[in-house]
Amino acid sequence: MSRNASFIRKISYIAAIALLLAPIAALSGPATVDTDLTDGRDDSNAGGRLSQLRTEYNLAQARLGEIDPASETMKLASLGLRGVAANILWVQANHYKKVEDWDKLEMTVNQIIRLQPNFVEVWDFQAHNLSYNVSVEFDDYHMRYEWVKKGIKFLIEGTHYNRDEPGLLSQLGWFMGQKVGRADEQVQFRNLYAVDDDFHDLLRKNGINLDEATNGVQKLDPLTGKSRLAIDNWLTAKLWYDKAVNAATVSGKPIRGRTPLLFYSGAPMSIINGSAALQKDGIFGDKAQQQWERADAEWTAYGNRDLPTSAGFNINLNALEAVEKRIAENLKKLDADCPGAKEKILAAKRAALSDAARAAMDKAPEQRTEAEAMLAYESTAALEVRPADYLAHAPREKGPDVRRTIDQLQEDQGIAHQINLNRRIVNFAYWRTRCKAELRADTQRAHANVYQADRQKLKADEWEDAKKKYEEAWKLYAVVFAEHPALMENAEAQDLVDSVIKYNGLLGQMDESFPADFPLEALLKQHEKGKQLLNQVKVLQGSEKTDKPAGAPKPGDAVNPGEAAKPGDSTKPADATKPPDATKPAETTPKSDEKPAIDASKAGAPAPAAKSGEPKT
Repeated sequence: MSRNASFIRKISYIAAIALLLAPIAALSGPATVDTDLTDGRDDSNAGGRLSQLRTEYNLAQARLGEIDPASETMKLASLGLRGVAANILWVQANHYKKVEDWDKLEMTVNQIIRLQPNFVEVWDFQAHNLSYNVSVEFDDYHMRYEWVKKGIKFLIEGTHYNRDEPGLLSQLGWFMGQKVGRADEQVQFRNLYAVDDDFHDLLRKNGINLDEATNGVQKLDPLTGKSRLAIDNWLTAKLWYDKAVNAATVSGKPIRGRTPLLFYSGAPMSIINGSAALQKDGIFGDKAQQQWERADAEWTAYGNRDLPTSAGFNINLNALEAVEKRIAENLKKLDADCPGAKEKILAAKRAALSDAARAAMDKAPEQRTEAEAMLAYESTAALEVRPADYLAHAPREKGPDVRRTIDQLQEDQGIAHQINLNRRIVNFAYWRTRCKAELRADTQRAHANVYQADRQKLKADEWEDAKKKYEEAWKLYAVVFAEHPALMENAEAQDLVDSVIKYNGLLGQMDESFPADFPLEALLKQHEKGKQLLNQVKVLQGSEKTDKPAGAPKPGDAVNPGEAAKPGDSTKPADATKPPDATKPAETTPKSDEKPAIDASKAGAPAPAAKSGEPKT
């Protein structure tokens, strides 16, 4: 009986296993792709339910990227300990980096990507390691450039295993633009990349149409010694950013590692940076203006893009002026619908302040203590009149209209706040203004003059021409800055300040003084180097004015060397009846208790200090 029961149980198990094979096959059947379509039929099979789900959510290896047999074998050979093996390899990679064993580092990194081909951060981290950390260890810029390329090639390989991954494609745009175009060796790197045919072939094989990455500039090919059409790294970066945007739009994959604000700014900023790089290369006029027109169009399109915010609604950066105009109109409408309400609200809020707060508010800012300044700051915020405050003062018949106006104002103020916040992150207003200003012919002429003068000042026989070009450029820039004052405040203007410093050095070599009515004084006051130059010029010019030949004191002279005359002081006339002491030399300066008279024409403008015996500058 027991033997029969055992036999029946075994038969039941076998039958159950056989019955389960059918649903298991239906669930886990692999997908197949018909590569031979010459017969006119597509015999592809979507596979089982699990395969269909992997395809739907882009989890299948074939959908993620290329299937590497070596990678799949290493995953299976690790017997579930792939994470442990990867950690050990990461430790080894960091060790080889510290001991500067670059060959072993490269081999270890290749093993890591076999174990973790779909872990995007692996590609990002190690590419940065190769292009940034390893490259700087070499003295020869040719070797640095080769390691920069290795990092970029590593990222490109990552896109094979992670198809349509926006983060990797965007990083390729960043490396191609920033590492090649902003490194300390940017001049050499840009020149090497411009004629690097082997690298260009690799990029073309990976879907980059380099015919769109030229700006019409000719570069010298070091191999042939002939000029040829150059490939621009910034325009290449723009093409990678475009691929990233297309991947995010078409594939629907999430943008990793960057906010949409920064992610979508990559392509237009590459055009802007490429346009600025042209000017550093000495390309001005129509060719430069064409690039800036393209940059202006790209930046405008970026400003019109709907961008999500942390507040839960979308904004576009170009809408700020329209929103602020609507806010101003609705505030006027509130004041018209609720006459006298603003004054009543302010009076009530001020009455609610403490006596100490009101006293701090009544004091001049420079007279407040630190505690009073903080109290005044908090009180200013408490006195702010908000749209909702008007509701209690609205006439009965205007109540519904006032409520609608308040709701619109609160919504617009929230939108304006988010736009301003995001604009500051990407410096949106500056770059929009910069693009507009660069379209002017006088801006291009000013750039060209400074570029040429910076080089002519190195040759003594061209000093006069350099001086003329500098001074013409300052006048042109003054007109541009008068129309676009925001251009003076940005760090980009520091290059122009450096050129002004070179101009001052040129004047010193020509034994000429820095002009007292310098057209770009406002620019210099915006930057620390510019302030230092102005102070230096002031001291030198002051020394020239106060360095007088020996003799009797003149009206307006300082009492002592280094001490300026004071308005209202007077000097006693010399006693003409008393002969000078023959044993002492005649005094050429008044005694310490005597005050020289002030020249009425110079009152209010005391002479700068000068040291005794200081030579003329």
